[in-house]
Amino acid sequence: MTKKELSYMPDLSKISLDEFKNELKTGRLLPSRKPLLEDIDTKFSKFKKIGIDNAENFKEILKSGSKLKKLAKETDISENYFKLLKREVNNLLPTPIKFGDIPNISEKIVIKLDSLSITDTEILFPYVIDTNTRKKFESMSKFSTEEIQWLTKIVDVSRIKWVGPKLARLIVDTKYDTVEKLANAKPTDVLKALNDAKNTHKAYEGPLGINDIDSWIRQVVSKTPVIISY
Repeated sequence: MTKKELSYMPDLSKISLDEFKNELKTGRLLPSRKPLLEDIDTKFSKFKKIGIDNAENFKEILKSGSKLKKLAKETDISENYFKLLKREVNNLLPTPIKFGDIPNISEKIVIKLDSLSITDTEILFPYVIDTNTRKKFESMSKFSTEEIQWLTKIVDVSRIKWVGPKLARLIVDTKYDTVEKLANAKPTDVLKALNDAKNTHKAYEGPLGINDIDSWIRQVVSKTPVIISY
C-alpha cells in the first residue's frame, strides 16, 4: 500500500463522481439536505464537464469560499447547493475519537496516552497499524500487550464513518471488533452481538434495528479499507 492508502482518513480521490452521486441517491440524507437530489444527474453532468471527477476535487474546491462562489457562477447552481454538498463531502470522512470520551475506559490509560500527547484515535493510528509498530509502541509506552490490542481495535473501528466513542466501545465489546470482521459478518449476527454487549456493559443506549445494521454494513463498513493488520 502507498502512504496515502495507509492513512487514517480514506482517500477521497478514489471515490469517483458517479460513486459519490450514487451514495447521495441511496444514502439516508437528512431532510435539510434532500435538495441535493433535485435534478442531481444534470448537476453532476455539469461538474464532470468542468473537470470534477472525484470527491477529493470537491473537497479542495468547496473548502474555499471564493472557489465555491466561482463554481456556483460557472455552473449556474446556487451557492446554497454547494454548501449542502460540502457537508456531505465532509461526511465521507470519519471523526477521530477522543479517548477521554470513550465510556468506561480506564483513567490510567487516558492519562498515560495524554502524557504521550496521544489524545485521539487518529494520532494513535500510526503506532498500531501492524505488529511491528505495536511492539515498538509497547516498548515505548509500557502499555501491556492486551491494552494495546484493545486500543488498536478502538482505532480500527473508529475509522468507520458515523462511529463515535459510545458505538466504538460497543463494537469492541463484541467478537466483531475489527473493520474486517464487521464487513464479513451477517447483519443478524452483528445485531445480536451488539444488543448482548449493550445489555452487559451499558456503554450505548441508542436503538438498534436490523435494517439500520444491514445498510450500515453494506453501504459504510464494507467501503472502509482494511488497513490495520493483526
